[in-house]
Amino acid sequence: MLAWLSVPRASWVRHYLDDLLCLPLLLTVTLFFMRALFGPAVRFTNYQVAFAVVYVALAFEVFFPLFLPRYTPDLWDVVLYAIGGFIFYRFLNK
Repeated sequence: MLAWLSVPRASWVRHYLDDLLCLPLLLTVTLFFMRALFGPAVRFTNYQVAFAVVYVALAFEVFFPLFLPRYTPDLWDVVLYAIGGFIFYRFLNK
């Protein structure tokens, strides 16, 4: 095991930071490719960001837990997806 993995971390970092950062990272990469294809003026609308939030929340909190035992549904994850979508729309979607 790597030495940096044994550093104690707060529980919320271990369980929820990835959910908070999921949509800002995913949408930023998507926006990068959209701008490469269609020009630098491309910007996501609030409906597109909301669609991404709903899509990711349904996929990871409803459908995947039904078929894959590795995934467990959690309402806090949905809240953090929404916060991450808001962070992207407000600060990164320029």
